[in-house]
Amino acid sequence: MTTVEEPRQAELPHGIGAPVRRVEDPRLLTGQATYLADVQLPGMKHVAILRSPVAHARIVRIGADRVRAAPGVLAAFTGDDLAAVSRPFSHLLPMPTIKPHEWFVLATDKVRFVGEPIAAVVAQTRYLAEDALELFDVELEDLPVVASAEAALAPDAPLLYDTWSDNQYLTAAYSSGDMAGALSAAHGVLRERFTHHRVIGMPLEGHGATGHFDGASGQLTLYASSQQPHNLRTVVSNVTGLAESKVRVISPDMGGGFGNKQHFLREESLIAVIATQVTQPVSWVQDRSEAMTASVHSREQIHDVEVAYRADGRVLGVRAKLLADVGNPVLYFTPAAPPLVTSSLMTGVYDISAFEFELCCAATNKCPMGAYRGFGQPQAFFTIERVMDLVAEELGLDPADVRRVNMIPDAPRPFVSPTGALYDTGSFRDQFDTLLESVGYAEVRGRQQVARSEGRHLGIGLAAIVEATAPNLHGFAGRFGGYETAMVAVQPDGSVNVAVGTKSQGQGHQTVLAQIVADVFGVGLDQIDVVDGDTSRLPYGMGTWGSRSAVMGGGAVLKAATEVRNKMVAIAGHMLGVDATDVTLDAGCFRAGEQMLPFPAVADVAYLHTFVLPGGTEMGLSATVVYDPGNTSPFPDERGHMNPAATWATAAGAVVVEVDVNTGQVDIQDAVIVHDCGRVINPLILEGQIQGAFAQAVGAVLLEELVYSPDGQLLTSTLLDYAIPAFGNVPRLRVVHRETPSDLLGGFRGAGEAGIIVMPAAIANAVHDALRPFGVRITQTNLSPSRLRTLLRAAGVRCDPLAHVRLGPRPPAAIA
Repeated sequence: MTTVEEPRQAELPHGIGAPVRRVEDPRLLTGQATYLADVQLPGMKHVAILRSPVAHARIVRIGADRVRAAPGVLAAFTGDDLAAVSRPFSHLLPMPTIKPHEWFVLATDKVRFVGEPIAAVVAQTRYLAEDALELFDVELEDLPVVASAEAALAPDAPLLYDTWSDNQYLTAAYSSGDMAGALSAAHGVLRERFTHHRVIGMPLEGHGATGHFDGASGQLTLYASSQQPHNLRTVVSNVTGLAESKVRVISPDMGGGFGNKQHFLREESLIAVIATQVTQPVSWVQDRSEAMTASVHSREQIHDVEVAYRADGRVLGVRAKLLADVGNPVLYFTPAAPPLVTSSLMTGVYDISAFEFELCCAATNKCPMGAYRGFGQPQAFFTIERVMDLVAEELGLDPADVRRVNMIPDAPRPFVSPTGALYDTGSFRDQFDTLLESVGYAEVRGRQQVARSEGRHLGIGLAAIVEATAPNLHGFAGRFGGYETAMVAVQPDGSVNVAVGTKSQGQGHQTVLAQIVADVFGVGLDQIDVVDGDTSRLPYGMGTWGSRSAVMGGGAVLKAATEVRNKMVAIAGHMLGVDATDVTLDAGCFRAGEQMLPFPAVADVAYLHTFVLPGGTEMGLSATVVYDPGNTSPFPDERGHMNPAATWATAAGAVVVEVDVNTGQVDIQDAVIVHDCGRVINPLILEGQIQGAFAQAVGAVLLEELVYSPDGQLLTSTLLDYAIPAFGNVPRLRVVHRETPSDLLGGFRGAGEAGIIVMPAAIANAVHDALRPFGVRITQTNLSPSRLRTLLRAAGVRCDPLAHVRLGPRPPAAIA
């Protein structure tokens, strides 16, 4: 681990720990932000993309002659056209069980999902380009469709790729402990199937790219709404054949990402390739239909579990078979990565000595699966937290007591999980007890009994997680390092410039990173300028994903600022005639006894009065550093264990709901999360992040669902069909902070994803608890009103959605 002496300043009103309002908000809220669609280059033309109308077909012919002759059209391209001037993509996951395959920016041989790009038009306006798409002469030979993972694995299933022997994209297996012994010693064995439905991240701004190639210099500049501009530059370099030194990627302000924009879509490289083939800048901005049908979906998995438990609720072993539907896996950052994370965290926060899993990722004729906030973790914790409730139900025990019996003990730290993860957390049990106290668990149980006597259906659900943050995903995804880069420069007037390799999508990085710098230098936030998203600013950065920005970006900024600070302390000591060890930096002043030098005075000397500097000191005040904690391993060790995380955050959540059995509506009456992300930089921004993640959790469980027809057509392709949360759907989440500093620089842990990882399980547990008197068993993540009514009717409950519009008293729900 890198050792850096951290400065300790007096409490600052704007330093680490202060609830500072976001400094970027005035610019964003007054319309002065520059999003991708605001980038208007001189002479810029617009690209529209022709997409496959069918899920599986062989491309017989795509004619473009009529398109090229259409009004306003400058160029038209088919897959074969661009394959001749570009290179294919391929995944980089270093696992022997993954199927190899390559694909181009446009489909060339076959289409494998509805929405796959097959041709492109460049025109004066987007309207003219869209009109011209209808003039392509397309001939497709329909092929049989596999629209589910189970169908894809059938012996006679049609192959997505002719060179594959089957549709198993990736397989993995692992075992730890004595599962056979656990089963033989068990009081009971729970066998259950849990299904996780398909959803999509819904950033307000979709994907997009604008490219310009300067033929004179050979320089390509690509603006893209991307969470990882440097990695995207590498991909674009690979696809176009240009040297990375000739590619500049700029990610401007972003209207959300949620992991979707961690991926490098074909379309971004498509725009880059087209830019090299035309003389004008070209732009494509994804519309909502394209986002729904042809970007990145998430979550769809099936878990068949076998759980051995004792009479006191102690779980002795878990065996899981995981089946993930990864769609057509044409993502450079492989869609197998989230299911691999799911499999590695299936034991949750519990001390379970025996664990086995078998994972199969099946390719299907659906949109590719990939990253979405939580990255495979919500599926793991939903299953194990439902398991804890069902074990408690089987034994007639309180779910809280069963969790206490099973929770990881307070020592040792790090705790080695069954898959070899090193948990460096605080006390899971103390956190859980805080949760029960905060939600008033005993009081809610009392209210539940009263409600049931009145014919109302109240439930309380609990869940707990340990969250992998700032991970090194190279072993899961390929080409993802565990480091981060930052540059800090103090200017002659004392102002500070910061550049960092992480990329904000609206999380408030400009504020929190400035707070870290303010803590080091003791200067105001108005003196600090933070920039990101431009590959010309830094040698290389890893971007934003996996709750890594505070840990890795913040650590890099802290390291760089500390280097500059130490140099300034040495200069100040020389100017004051004292040893540097006698100099302190407090509130923007260097002090030694009664002597004092303002921060700008030392900065001025470092640049403009070099004769005053100590001998051998180089002029200037800047540092560009790489921060690598050094405790991550990209591959399994000799025991087959994987430790993909730099540090671990924790959370425990509780939800109180009332379910209307006539309509299937779930009313969330209370929601609490106890959250530990180490040293908190800005509690105001942190709570906003947690609240936002909770809103997505509510949507993912109670509203949202992507549904495909058997022939691979997406039936929920607009916001008329795909319901997302509105203000009335999401109550205020009560947040209780705990701070267990990590051993990493700054003591930070990742934050921002816990709400969407822990709360879906808590909501489902609460709904199950509310409907337990009817015998309804919740084993699925999609709990929309219609889905709940189906479950209730299957349990013999008369559901009457119109009961509330009738005059007179509401009849109580009755078992048929």
